[in-house]
Amino acid sequence: MSTLTGKVAIITGGSKGTGLGIAKAYIKEGIAVVLTGRNADALNAAKTELEQLVPDAQVLTLVADNKDHDVPAQVVADTVSQFGRLDILINNAQEFRTGKTIEDTTWDDMQATFDSGFFATWRYMTAALPHLKTTEGTVINMGSGAGVQSVPGHAAYGPNKEAIRGLSRIAAKEWGRDKITVNVINPYVASAESERYEKAHPEVIAEIMKGIALGRIGDAELNVGSLCVYLATEGGKYITGASLDVDGGAFIRP
Repeated sequence: MSTLTGKVAIITGGSKGTGLGIAKAYIKEGIAVVLTGRNADALNAAKTELEQLVPDAQVLTLVADNKDHDVPAQVVADTVSQFGRLDILINNAQEFRTGKTIEDTTWDDMQATFDSGFFATWRYMTAALPHLKTTEGTVINMGSGAGVQSVPGHAAYGPNKEAIRGLSRIAAKEWGRDKITVNVINPYVASAESERYEKAHPEVIAEIMKGIALGRIGDAELNVGSLCVYLATEGGKYITGASLDVDGGAFIRP
């Protein structure tokens, strides 16, 4: 039996891509997962897929839009009502508006990106904090190489992801006294969103692929999910305030 069996995780944007990959890794460890997303059909499909993968998996799905300011507190409340605790918070959901220069980026682009990303991450963290104190919990926020490496055409998305990294480092210092760890993963793995972006901007993807040291795109469950598992274990609980690049060496940095 895994040492994580019985723990409970919220995974925002958990119906597909990176979020679903993390959910698959977690249910195999006996972790109950709460998946949020904007599309009920996609959430139901994810729940079915997870229950087929692990028949006794505990999966709660909640239709939720990260841009709704009241959503994080309600999701946390529903999670604790259903499972009685909260151990892990994965802030993964994010509206993805890219391919625009700074001068072409609109206020709506900025507002939607930051509301669904940085501000939602902050709201989920503050709503979850009382419960994470009780369980000496784990927070994992999703960053991006687009922010770390200041990739052109990401005028809203990149700064938003950097704001999330900044918030995470401060939280790691403030919450360490409660034995809560806070880390950031910067992933580059295959997903429906990456496939959509590849079709829309093949020239950008072609350039990115040239720079990936390992020459391939990663797998959400195997590469990101397994790291999320480790960060929640006793062995991983001495890592906090870190930015971990899971990108095959696409953005090697000091």
